Amino acid sequence: MLKKVSMLVAAAMLAGVCLIGQGMVKPYVSYASGGKIALTTAMVVNEGGNGDAGMLVDEQTAAGDPKNGAGGNPTTKWFPGWNSSSYPASAYIDLGQPYDITDIYLYDANGINNFIVEAGSPDVWTHLFTDELKQYNSWKAHPVSVQTRYIRVTMTGATANVAEIVLYGNPAGGAGDTIAPADIADLSAVPLTAGSVALSWTAPGDDGTSGTADAYDVRYSTSAITSANWTLALQAVGEPAPQAAGSAESFAVTGLLPNTTYYFAVKTKDEAGNESGLSNVVSASTASSPVSAKLSLAGATIIDMIGTGSASALFDEQSAAGDPRAGSGGSPATPWAPGYTSWFYPADAVIDLGVGHVITDIYLYDANNSGSFKVESWENGQWTELFTDNMGSYNAWKRHTVNTQTRYLRVTMITAGAIAKEMVVYGYALGTPIVPNPVPHVPTVTMDKLIGINAFVDDPLDKMQVAGTVREYHNWIWDAGGGPAYPDTDHKFNPSYAGGGWNFDAYYDTLNDAEIDVFPALKENVYWISNGAFHREGKPVFAGEDPEDPLSYAERGDYMYQFAARYGSTGVPASNLKLASGQQPLTGLGLIEYFENWNEQDKTWEGRSGYFKPFEYAAMASASYDGHMGALSGTHGLKNADPNAKMVMGGLAGIDLDYIRGIKLWSDLNRGGDVPFDVINVHTYARGSNGGISPEQFNLKGRLAELVDYRNRYMPGKEVWLSEFGYDTNPGSPQRAPAIGSFSAEEVQGQWLVRSFLEIAAAGVDRATMYMLRDVDGELATQYSSSGLVTKYGEWTPKTSWYYVYTLKNALSGMTFLGEQASGNANVKVYKFKNAAGGGAYVVWAPTSSQTTVNNYELTLQGRPGNATKIEMADGDTDGVSSALTISGGKVSVNVSERPIFIQVDSIQ
Repeated sequence: MLKKVSMLVAAAMLAGVCLIGQGMVKPYVSYASGGKIALTTAMVVNEGGNGDAGMLVDEQTAAGDPKNGAGGNPTTKWFPGWNSSSYPASAYIDLGQPYDITDIYLYDANGINNFIVEAGSPDVWTHLFTDELKQYNSWKAHPVSVQTRYIRVTMTGATANVAEIVLYGNPAGGAGDTIAPADIADLSAVPLTAGSVALSWTAPGDDGTSGTADAYDVRYSTSAITSANWTLALQAVGEPAPQAAGSAESFAVTGLLPNTTYYFAVKTKDEAGNESGLSNVVSASTASSPVSAKLSLAGATIIDMIGTGSASALFDEQSAAGDPRAGSGGSPATPWAPGYTSWFYPADAVIDLGVGHVITDIYLYDANNSGSFKVESWENGQWTELFTDNMGSYNAWKRHTVNTQTRYLRVTMITAGAIAKEMVVYGYALGTPIVPNPVPHVPTVTMDKLIGINAFVDDPLDKMQVAGTVREYHNWIWDAGGGPAYPDTDHKFNPSYAGGGWNFDAYYDTLNDAEIDVFPALKENVYWISNGAFHREGKPVFAGEDPEDPLSYAERGDYMYQFAARYGSTGVPASNLKLASGQQPLTGLGLIEYFENWNEQDKTWEGRSGYFKPFEYAAMASASYDGHMGALSGTHGLKNADPNAKMVMGGLAGIDLDYIRGIKLWSDLNRGGDVPFDVINVHTYARGSNGGISPEQFNLKGRLAELVDYRNRYMPGKEVWLSEFGYDTNPGSPQRAPAIGSFSAEEVQGQWLVRSFLEIAAAGVDRATMYMLRDVDGELATQYSSSGLVTKYGEWTPKTSWYYVYTLKNALSGMTFLGEQASGNANVKVYKFKNAAGGGAYVVWAPTSSQTTVNNYELTLQGRPGNATKIEMADGDTDGVSSALTISGGKVSVNVSERPIFIQVDSIQ
């Protein structure tokens, strides 16, 4: 049928025949210049169903009138997703009747791919133009001359980003709808705040009181509105799209003056441009202006941007600070003190007030009569300086009158001596902060995959099979060598530049064949990016580049693209590959799904060049993830190589929620809230004042659960990983697992690692990789040198912990954490795990560190199991020692110790 219709169109075009009556395009006619055509999201038909194609026309008011030089700045984009199979993605706009189209305007929003526009009908389309989208946040004009009812658009790739489409033209031959929507007769107004009024009315319809209209025009004035002065009234911003006739409509008009009476009226338009008469006119008076008062900052989020000190000390004595504006300021005592290391400065922090505020005054308690202290606010997409205080007083309040409306304040201690002991802010809130409800997270893998290890390319496979996931330490320089520099970088993978030619193709393939998930921690710098001063842990930016600018990380984005292009699931054109001579141009090998971007970017011990502030890491992540939303070319960023790939945040050296909040804030300010990674990743080591401590004493579960809760509220859908934890067996290590009673250090290491994996799963973490498979050297007392499951390279002798972790993996294979069961005994802990078939396992142990035992403990089984098998971990056995248990009265009797046991059952609840 499609071929037949196409031939008909071709014949008609040759004959100059108009086929508009059949829903097709009428070409080759010059039409008179037309006005802006009213478009709504209801007109858009998404052919593939991916994403929200209505976003192409959802900001028509914000889009303004680009043809006449009054184009606005729309922001929302249709995004069908990163999966390459989603493209080309097409949608069409049904104008409801034929129009003589004269101009089509596209708002190019960071696009770098082809965007195709056609006219015709859902049966057959005629090409109008292709826009390559090579501009940045600007309107692109396309004069056309076509008569059609339908306009079709096609995104050829994920980076063909258009924020809005505006059409110009006239109804064809005056044909079409001539019935206007009915007048609104029940408009009402209720004051909300000092700057807003709530309106409500009943939707009138498209034709009189039936159907769905196209748009509302809401206007307000301080004088009574009439038909004569309608055009002089101010139009509100953001009116809702009409609903079906008879629906209840509501809309808040904001930006009003306090203590002022306003009049309101509404007109309704349909898609043909027919306009209703004036609604009933209503009035309401806004509330009086809020009074500037001392803000309660207890609920504000203070985000440190330097990994030392605590900026929250600026707000920890608000009661003691008193009311300095009223002359009753107190004498706070605790300062924000990042320290005296020079590279810590300038030290900055961001205060998130949770909602927009009007700020009128800021007071600082100057405690040292030295240095400079700067305060900025986030306004119109940038930081704006409010003041810089030269701190020329000693233990005295310093007043700064300001006038800003913002949600965010940034404070900067420019030098170490600029010490402020407290900060008091005056103003008033413009709304109420909203704490999102947590979104439940479904486990992404079963326990056999959650259990992971850190390892290297030259570790033996039979020892790595202790785990279902391997985190592979992988230096950038192994692939990129010593040069040439970007953009001419060449890459070697098989053989690589490293280790005398390690073959990473074969390594990853071997792990995949063994059903072990592997993700590389792509870390450290390259020689050619260091300007002759190589720092392997240094940020990959050249001297003079801004480390908070994603474009400064083009080299990193290029590398992530090349690595994902080879090992991800999606092939790219061979012309996009940058390979050294002799390398096979392989792409889309499908060996790796997760790619970690750096390692411990918050390492203060590496100095300023090695420490990423949260905003700096977020900028690098944005370049590495998708070329900063396409601002870099299409061959930058992991997602541009493989839309199915997932990027893992470089593992933080600790569970630093403050750092993660900083990344989220940068993403809110610079990426519309889209955080540029798929996995939140942290490290932590359970340590007390005298060496390692048990996971329970360390509260490992609680610490991780706090991070998981933050994810569930503010980054739902992201995974949470713990990619380093563990214990040494050398008795001199500060991270040692101690001998306890008759338990050796190796026995305790094995017990605590298994218990750690259990606590991690119970906290809601998706994957965990212990540090690490092999010892560096068990004879060394240096921390982490004896933390292996096996002895050092070349020996590979399994420790007790290797057998215990292997047994844990085998005993809970195919299961996910179900919950904790009350034991009725403070010395007994019971966790439940369940598989897809309804069976599962109870894990039972004493969560103490004193060789506690509980004999003949009666474990209640839930779910009516028919059989139960006990598995005990044993040195030298990877499956443990199994024995059948007798179920009596729905219970089994077991002896409990600090070494966990597993009770497998065929039914569990």
